[in-house]
Formats: sequence, C-alpha cells, structure tokens
Amino acid sequence: MAKAKRRTRRKPQSKAGSSMWLWGVVGLAAVAGIYAYQHRKEMPSMIAHAGAVAGLPHVTPEAPVPASKPKVRTAAITPEPRETNALPVPPAAIPVAMPVSKTPIERPSPAPRAQSGGRFVLCGGGSGTNCVVDGNTFWQDGIRIQLADVDVPGADAARCPSEKQKAVAAKLRLQAILNDGTFVLSGSNRGDDQNGGKLRIAMRAGRSIGDQLVSEGLARRWTGQASSWCG
Repeated sequence: MAKAKRRTRRKPQSKAGSSMWLWGVVGLAAVAGIYAYQHRKEMPSMIAHAGAVAGLPHVTPEAPVPASKPKVRTAAITPEPRETNALPVPPAAIPVAMPVSKTPIERPSPAPRAQSGGRFVLCGGGSGTNCVVDGNTFWQDGIRIQLADVDVPGADAARCPSEKQKAVAAKLRLQAILNDGTFVLSGSNRGDDQNGGKLRIAMRAGRSIGDQLVSEGLARRWTGQASSWCG
C-alpha cells in the first residue's frame, strides 16, 4: 500500500515583512531629521535651490527682527539738604595801615626816690647834685631838670627889682616843695633845652608842682615864650 503523501500546511505569511518595512521608514525619517538638524543653517539655500529646480518661485526668508528692549525711565532724585549746626565763617580781617603820628612823644620817666629832709639845697656853682637853680630848674642825681609847664622870673636877667624879688621867692619855694615829699617826673611835648636839660612835669598827689607855683603867684603857665615880670 503506498504511503500517502504528507501534506504540508502552508503557514500563514508572517507580518514580519511589513514590520521591517515600517521600521525602515522610521529609520529613514530619523536619518533625514538628523541630517536636516546638522545642516539646518544650509536648509534655506537648499530649499531655494530645490524650488528653482522644481520651478517654484524663490522665497527669500525674512531676517528676524530683533526685539527692542523697553526703555526704562529713571526718575531723578534730588538729595534733601542736610541740616547743619555749623556757624557761618566770618570773613577774614583785612589789615588796615593806621597813620603813624610823627610827633615825638616822650615816655614818662621812672619815679625817683623819695626826696625829703633837706636833700635839695641851693646850687652855688650852676650845677651839682640835688640842688635848686631857680624857680623852675633843679638838679637831681646829676641830671638837670626844668619844669616844662611853667615860666618863672629870672634872677640874673631881672629887668626890675620886683622881677628879681619874685625870682628869689620862686627859687626858695621850689626848694621847699621838693623837700616836702616824693614826686613823679613825667614827659612833655617840649624837647630838651639847649644846655642838655630834661624838660619834665613834676607831679605830686595828682597835681603839678608848676600849678602850685602858679596858684601862689610865683610862676606863669608856659605859653611858648617868656614874658616880662615888670610892671
């Protein structure tokens, strides 16, 4: 008996073929995307070239317009004045030249020692130490002093008996006043006399000795020149 032929069943066609085709398309698309990404800067020119080949009108890609930044307005802030307790600085003092007086001013002489107990005598030879010459002239410590604020009669140049009499009385009275206590010599506006004497004003207790002689009628106030005692 002959063996029967074995029938081989045809297996249904697998879907692997269609799957491979699908994966091929996906891979091709992936390769195209990678290529397009790597050549993205050249794509506009490539598209334009392809369009020219295909007869499509050339489209120039518009350049991107950079977005302008918004302007920020800033408000000016004025600083507030600070309070200060500083006092205003006075202007610097401007030195002013003061006029200088040309009139010589004699400074007061130092106060002499107390003269009392007959220290002053009458001068015999015209000069000496602590002696009286006439009614307004005397020597003190070797210096000839003349009262600058009075004029007295002169004994040697008397022009009448009354003038000579008053000259002697003034001389004796000045000796008595000088021996009566201390006095102070101060300067005057008159210069020294021709004989080297010092013209001074003798003061005692705030009063001039010359004024005392004037009040007693033995001297006259100095007016710039000597006057006659006669008549």
